[in-house]
Amino acid sequence: MMPDPLHWLGITRIDRFISMSDMKYEAIVSTGIEIVERIPIPPELVPADAHVEIDAKVFAGYHAGDEYAKQATMSEAELAKTHGRAWSAGDVTGVGAAAADK
Repeated sequence: MMPDPLHWLGITRIDRFISMSDMKYEAIVSTGIEIVERIPIPPELVPADAHVEIDAKVFAGYHAGDEYAKQATMSEAELAKTHGRAWSAGDVTGVGAAAADK
């Protein structure tokens, strides 16, 4: 469904696609929209506590370019050493707070 709004807007070509998601890329190009260049998220823009997600995605095969070559060749043991920020019950707000109190 994602490419539908692009077609509705009349988009037939994307010059610079800034996404590491192969699923999004395939969904778009399979409907006839040309993607000229794929741009991975620059590593310096990834917050330190988000590297756990990026490492896992690159390890799973997301398009990452040369900037993430290390993550693409990680072993499962190396991937397991990647950690995000520490979580505590005090971090929970809103709806999740009620669940954390139980």
